[in-house]
Amino acid sequence: MAATAHRTRCSACGRALPFADWTRGRPLCEPCARPAAARRAAPPVPAPPPPADDLVDTVPDALIDELVAALEAEAAKLDQASPLAGVLAELELGRTPRERHWAAWGFAAGFALNAGIAKWAQVASGAPISDFLAPILIGGVVAGATCAAIAWGIARLRQPA
Repeated sequence: MAATAHRTRCSACGRALPFADWTRGRPLCEPCARPAAARRAAPPVPAPPPPADDLVDTVPDALIDELVAALEAEAAKLDQASPLAGVLAELELGRTPRERHWAAWGFAAGFALNAGIAKWAQVASGAPISDFLAPILIGGVVAGATCAAIAWGIARLRQPA
């Protein structure tokens, strides 16, 4: 892999090559490429330290394995960070398309039933709809969630073993 990489530094002085020179594969920077008489006027640039070995090659495999294991353990902890996630994983909520389908229809039916009852109460009382807007929305979400849970349970019970 090292044989395929172009040098990013001048082979004479070690100065970083400009992008245009580097992409053309030129081994020398502009001052080093000039004739010797013109180079004498330029101040000397200290040579950079020799390149270090590849850092990954110097790390022991046991240490890399230990780091990977620690990262995987941390990722597993993040997956189970909330108690609700553990409960949902244990219940296997919505694992099949049939359960999701029944739960979605249960939520829709519960929300619609609550909206219908709230609208009937609004018409019967003669109050403006603005007084019933919050009960329709909040009650609809609660009723929808309850009916979704009931429908999910029914789908779960009817599921073939």
